[in-house]
Parts: sequence; structure tokens; C-alpha cells
Amino acid sequence: MKDKNYATTSLLKRILVNCSAQAKRYGSCVSSRVPEVERDMCLKEFLVLKSCMQNVLRGKI
Repeated sequence: MKDKNYATTSLLKRILVNCSAQAKRYGSCVSSRVPEVERDMCLKEFLVLKSCMQNVLRGKI
């Protein structure tokens, strides 16, 4: 069980390190529109973050 937790933590750490700029842009977009949050309002920023995270998972970053 310890190995699985380590692998998960390591993966999360890699995602946070490699995608922090994209996460910050997405979070800023959402927070700037509170409380009028609507579906897909920050879609462009979300898709960039999603792509970054998928690249980390695939080992491309």
C-alpha cells in the first residue's frame, strides 16, 4: 500500500510542479467571476490545464 501512496504522491507532485502556471491561470479566471460562475466560462484555461496534466501523465513533460 505504501508504494501506491508514494506513486500517487509523486505523480501529484509532478503535475503540480509542471502545471502550476496553467493551474494559476485557470484559478484566476474562475475566482475573478465569483459568484457568477457559469459552465464553460473558463473553458480555454481549463483545456490548457487539462492538456498539461495529460502530458505529465503520459510522460511527455
